[in-house]
Amino acid sequence: MAEKIFLGTSTTATFVCPVCERSRTTDISKLLTAKAQLRIKCTCKCGHVFPVVIERRKYYRKSLELSGVAFGSDDGRKFIMTVKDLSRSGCRIRVNTAFPFAIEDIIHVEFNLDDKDRSFISKTAVVRSINGPFLGLEFTEIEKYDKIGQYLMFS
Repeated sequence: MAEKIFLGTSTTATFVCPVCERSRTTDISKLLTAKAQLRIKCTCKCGHVFPVVIERRKYYRKSLELSGVAFGSDDGRKFIMTVKDLSRSGCRIRVNTAFPFAIEDIIHVEFNLDDKDRSFISKTAVVRSINGPFLGLEFTEIEKYDKIGQYLMFS
């Protein structure tokens, strides 16, 4: 399995060999493109070759399947949705019916996490991308110590 490195706004990455644990920090700005993810192979001085996935995202993103509802701030109509992935800064949802949302719209999402407490999440978000039935959302507020952060760290 490939090691994941999250860059955020940085252009340097530290690679650690899984065999000898040698580390090397390198400027990778020449490798970066508009892609959110880059897959490379690293060769260590010990001779071990290992795969690495470089994530341009600032926060870890977890794939999941959580049911919930989404509704627009204008008319309040509710739409059944499934949260497909989740990070501290946003999520990707699938809406099962036609929806009136457009890029830059403000919407509200509500769902329960699948943690032991079935934590209720209620977030306001901006629509950043639309791809068929999928919407990429960015939360308007990121709380430092919230249920999403705990969930992503401990589950």
